Amino acid sequence: MTEITATRSKTGLPTLTAQALSKTYGSGQNARQVLGDISFDVYDHETVCIVGPSGAGKTTLLRCLAGLMPSTSGSVYIGTEKVVGPPRRMAVVFQDYSRSLMPWMTVEANVELPLRGRPGLTAADRRHRAQTALASVGLENSAKLHPWQLSGGMQQRVAIARALAYEPDVLLMDEPFASVDAQTRSDLEDLTHTIKAKYGVTILLVTHDISESVYLADRVIVLSGTPTSVTEIVPIDLPSPRDQITTKSTPEFAELRGRILGLVRRHQPATTSTAEPANGSLMKGPDLG
Repeated sequence: MTEITATRSKTGLPTLTAQALSKTYGSGQNARQVLGDISFDVYDHETVCIVGPSGAGKTTLLRCLAGLMPSTSGSVYIGTEKVVGPPRRMAVVFQDYSRSLMPWMTVEANVELPLRGRPGLTAADRRHRAQTALASVGLENSAKLHPWQLSGGMQQRVAIARALAYEPDVLLMDEPFASVDAQTRSDLEDLTHTIKAKYGVTILLVTHDISESVYLADRVIVLSGTPTSVTEIVPIDLPSPRDQITTKSTPEFAELRGRILGLVRRHQPATTSTAEPANGSLMKGPDLG
């Protein structure tokens, strides 16, 4: 495992641990190993971003961490609790918000939906949590609308509110801003900082955008090509609060962005263009899983 210096929680124990994770699809001659030996820790109140070459299996990794897909070997822990299925202490925000929201339900009902299975919550409790979460993402006046009446950025805010209403210890986000325009993406990045400060939630976010990873993260985990392993874990020592203009204009930001981009390009498949778009993202190819 790559040695790193990280911010520890008061107990010194990681909030989320990936321990020697591997994932192989198929068997025999058709077997293909996507994830190799992947180990890392995420600590209390951290934001950690995962980047890597296209097709490296970042989404597969996130699904294994969330208990949505079994790994071939290795383990995942939240604190000392082994993850063997979707854990109660974790919530996931997916990239495709249009599929994760129920179009026939109101915004408020969508946010309340995962709370229906939580024991001890009354209808009034669920409504209060939903309203509080919607206010946190600036949608307190949209509760009675339906998702199809909202813009893409607003729909993704609904998905984030739904995760927050669940009150998780760990929030996993799979390229949550990839399907929105550049201005909305910047707004949602800043919202992520606000959410972390307000809720104290630990965030693990997969992104193809190198600039986004540097702007959001306390640390960035850089993955190799398949079979995927951890190439390096880069501390992001930028001051807080961060600002879209000031932070991204500093030499320190540019240096970190260049370092991480170089690490990713080193493992980029030869058949994939390494040209980086102006916004600092890597061109996405098919990601296994």
